[in-house]
Amino acid sequence: MPKHLSVKRKLVKDHLKALETLAHIGPKKAKVIISNSPDKFLEVIRSLAQFVLDGTIPLEKDHIKKLQRHKVLIRDIAKSRGLNTKKVVNQKGGSFFNTVLSTLLPLIPMIL
Repeated sequence: MPKHLSVKRKLVKDHLKALETLAHIGPKKAKVIISNSPDKFLEVIRSLAQFVLDGTIPLEKDHIKKLQRHKVLIRDIAKSRGLNTKKVVNQKGGSFFNTVLSTLLPLIPMIL
């Protein structure tokens, strides 16, 4: 396993509770949290988007169907860097996290 992939997995594991919290709060609160979050947390969000796109997180047809309408945002987050990630996420709003994280959180232990 490449070293950078194991580092990303460790970051996701370290921020798993924060991701679970973000998945269950309202869109306005999620937007506030993201706008005030440190760069490491944004890197975790970006890593999750990359894991979805490169197939590290195995998705079934029902997961793909739920994520289908967010595919452009997932791609934008995966290729964004630094403060641009915060900008991309804040433009869409916090409702993105309710759908995407509630779909991905049960699958994350499979990659850790």
